[in-house]
Formats: sequence, structure tokens, C-alpha cells
Amino acid sequence: MGVRDFLLGLMGFPKIYRLRRRYDRVRERADKKLRNRVLRYQILSVLDAVEPHLETLEEQKLSRYERKRLIGYVEAGVAKAKSMIERSEEIRKNLYSKKPA
Repeated sequence: MGVRDFLLGLMGFPKIYRLRRRYDRVRERADKKLRNRVLRYQILSVLDAVEPHLETLEEQKLSRYERKRLIGYVEAGVAKAKSMIERSEEIRKNLYSKKPA
């Protein structure tokens, strides 16, 4: 059982590690780039909802079903926050790049 747990841990760890890196990048981007407090608060609240699940993935031993479910939830939350950031940057670019006629 020890070898099996070791091998499953090696296969699951890189995915969780990449999720953590992606989560950290999106959080830093929201903290640094967004000046709009309301939008920043909304994005950070989405990321705050995801963080406990990410910590659970990192710290606890879970069944494949639970791990898959939590990974899906974390991926969806990080993708939602990232799309909110990209949409706000796109709106800001369009707003300030228009030349008066």
C-alpha cells in the first residue's frame, strides 16, 4: 500500500502544484493591476472562496472522486477570476484608446 500511495501522490502532485501557481499568479495580478476597488473586491472574493479547497487538496489525503471534484471547483474559480481580470483590462483599453472624432 505504501508504494501505491507514493506513486499516486507523484501523479497527483504536479496538477495541484500547477493549480497553486495559477491561483497565485491570478491573485497577484488582481492585487497589482486592478485599481477599481469594487472589481478587485469581487475578484478577490471569488479567489477567497477557492483557497480553502486548494489547501484541502494540498494537505489532505483524498479519494480520487473527491480530488477530481475539488480540482474542478478550483479550476473553475481561478478561470472565472482570470476572465474577470481580462474583461476589465479589455474594457479599460477600449475606453481609453478611442480617439475623439
